[in-house]
Amino acid sequence: MASLVRSTGIVALSTLCSRILGLMRDVLMAATFGAVRTADVFYIAFMIPNLFRRLVAEGALTISFVPVYTETLIIEGEEESLRLAQKAMTLQVAAILLIIILGEIFAPQLMKFFFGRVDSPAIFDLSVGLTRFMFPYLFFAGFVAFAMGYLNSRGHFFSPAFSPVLLNVGIIAGILLFSHFFEEPVYGVAMGVIAGGILQMLLQIPYMVKENFKVKFSFDLAHPGIRKIFRMLGPAIFGIAIYQINVLVGNLLATMLPEGSVSYIYYTSRLTELVLGVFIVSIGNVILPEMSRLSVLNDRRSFSKLFSDSVSSALFLAVPASAALITAGLPVISVIFMRGRFTFADAQLTHFALIFASLGIIFVSILRIIVPAFYSMKDTKTPVYTSAVSFIINAVLGYILMHTSLRHGGLTLAGSIAAAVQVILLSAVLYKRTGGIDIKRIGLSFGKFVLASGAMVIVIHYITAMADWEFDSFFYRVSILVLTVVCGSAVYFISCYLLRSGEMIYFAGKIKNRIRSKTPKP
Repeated sequence: MASLVRSTGIVALSTLCSRILGLMRDVLMAATFGAVRTADVFYIAFMIPNLFRRLVAEGALTISFVPVYTETLIIEGEEESLRLAQKAMTLQVAAILLIIILGEIFAPQLMKFFFGRVDSPAIFDLSVGLTRFMFPYLFFAGFVAFAMGYLNSRGHFFSPAFSPVLLNVGIIAGILLFSHFFEEPVYGVAMGVIAGGILQMLLQIPYMVKENFKVKFSFDLAHPGIRKIFRMLGPAIFGIAIYQINVLVGNLLATMLPEGSVSYIYYTSRLTELVLGVFIVSIGNVILPEMSRLSVLNDRRSFSKLFSDSVSSALFLAVPASAALITAGLPVISVIFMRGRFTFADAQLTHFALIFASLGIIFVSILRIIVPAFYSMKDTKTPVYTSAVSFIINAVLGYILMHTSLRHGGLTLAGSIAAAVQVILLSAVLYKRTGGIDIKRIGLSFGKFVLASGAMVIVIHYITAMADWEFDSFFYRVSILVLTVVCGSAVYFISCYLLRSGEMIYFAGKIKNRIRSKTPKP
């Protein structure tokens, strides 16, 4: 367990750096472009290569590769596992190059399909140009995704987790530097995406060499391991496609709403992903190889304990994060985004979407744990079926709610409801299959986290009332927000300790031991 905590900490710290830079990036984007159509165009254009990256690289292949590679490494050893990795990499490179070529050719058709509304010819040409400019990013991101699967399976987590930091460095450089060299400044941001992708790829190479990976292209569809990967790959692609299409459907519907709606939802997702990405996704990334190992060894007791501990740990952070963003979302948006062309009215509209999106943080955090549990058992079909149900709920509810007074807030609410339904379905199947999920422990922990979050919300409410988040100076708003974060966190953690939360007791014990080890003995 200690090694998992350490690995999660490595991933979490790397992700925290990435998220901080990501926020800086979004601050610069908001200040430079605001919530106007140019920003909407860039976000949609960037989503398209990202969609394919998650389908064929970071998502489906990694999900399929890690359990099979782990099984091969344990049963057949280093040499055979290396051959499997080389063959998997060959297939991935071929698939990605084909997608890039098709993406360059059919960029106009893609934008007509995904952009969702008729714009001026100039805006449409810009969207097509940006899409073509950024599609090669998929090659670099694909290599990073393969490296993540390979390195994580071998217990190395730093370089894949740190690589998003370099992507954000590239994009920030694009906003601040490269944009000055283009007649249309947003092309500079697109160049930053490509530069960040190259930096990401270069970071992985020395660690791949250190872990004994040797580049060798070998196209072999008949290899038993490749056949296993392919059997999992189809459902995995479909499942991830449904999830990504959920996101795209939300953005497609948002383009039918007043200008800026896509950007409001984008900034909302950036804040929720900050919470999910720092610790909760980190837990999911770390436990997939370990769950795969336990599945190969058929150790059901350890598997169930790892799952229950992971869900409880995720909720330890997700519950207060959800409550804090709902209560203090406007102050956060005011400090982070409200400058330049991003007005207080934009902040209020973003907060409106954030309230409903925050309701789903708890359910999404559980999904980030429970879905890898199925993948580790080489079951990619069950998540597909539940994702299909989630997609239908999200699309239908989103369309209905966007035509109410909720407008763009209805789209984020639909996403939260869809996530909740998927969690319920997956939990029922997993409990029936394993019979060992400690529901009582998870439920008791959840209750403690809710009580502690309630105390935190009261403190946050009174402190945030001390500032006018539209007119007070930036320095004063930052000061009050920092005070809010410090006091709110202190109240939550102290409350968890008083309620004898297992997670808080564990971390308190680690802190005490660290202090004792550094205290000089008399």
